[in-house]
Amino acid sequence: MTNRNMVKTGPGSGPEVQPNTPPLPPMPAPEDSPTPTTREEPVDSPHLNASPNRAAPSPGEHGLSTKR
Repeated sequence: MTNRNMVKTGPGSGPEVQPNTPPLPPMPAPEDSPTPTTREEPVDSPHLNASPNRAAPSPGEHGLSTKR
């Protein structure tokens, strides 16, 4: 049996959809930020070609951004 208070009255009558996570702070985040994260990989990341903003390594290079 269905409770009449649980049934929608018509199309589009539901609550407005909201994201379930708070937005990330602007980057770079302040040092005291509770969420110092980002969804974008920084350009100077040590991962191989992690950032789409960085050019691909030339032939013979490893692709690391930190040259030692």
